[in-house]
Amino acid sequence: MNDSSDIPFRLTQVAQKRLTADQLAEVRRRLEERPEDADFNAVEAAIYVGRSTKTLKRAIDAGVGPARAKNPDVSGLYATNRHTRYRKGDLDAWRSSLIGFAVEFKRFDDLTFDAPWIVTSAGKIWGHILDAESIDAVLRALSDDEVVFATLNEALREAWSDMSARRAYEAVFDDLVGHERAAIKAAGERDALHSEFGM
Repeated sequence: MNDSSDIPFRLTQVAQKRLTADQLAEVRRRLEERPEDADFNAVEAAIYVGRSTKTLKRAIDAGVGPARAKNPDVSGLYATNRHTRYRKGDLDAWRSSLIGFAVEFKRFDDLTFDAPWIVTSAGKIWGHILDAESIDAVLRALSDDEVVFATLNEALREAWSDMSARRAYEAVFDDLVGHERAAIKAAGERDALHSEFGM
């Protein structure tokens, strides 16, 4: 591939590796020009958002990735993951939606799921991945293998680099556990009354 006429309409990872810097810039320009409802394959989506396909997959695995669709299996080999599609409008919405919001644990059940936490080079927890200041910081942490998965209580047992973030998550944990404890106690008192008065 020597000039822009050699760039295939649909890119694969093999074709992407053969692109020159000028051709890659041309691909980015073409992707920007596509309509909002255009479908991108995984390679095109990664080029469009400026990250690798591996980083994009890590973002999805971490629960902070863009919406995607999988082509149905027509081979009979259950190969729905082989042809993931991303709508350009969904990629744009994803890039803008991750900036400036923090994670919220709203229910006691939320405490039982693994969450993605950013870990510093010193091995200390910095905060939840969604506490990062921008989408670029989220993607950088994912691409640099600075993300670990743990429940909130497991994360709070580790060393933290940001004590204000730690205190905020401790308060969330205490609040949710307190509400659950109160709900359990109220249910026990109700059952005791029903038992005592034969209700």
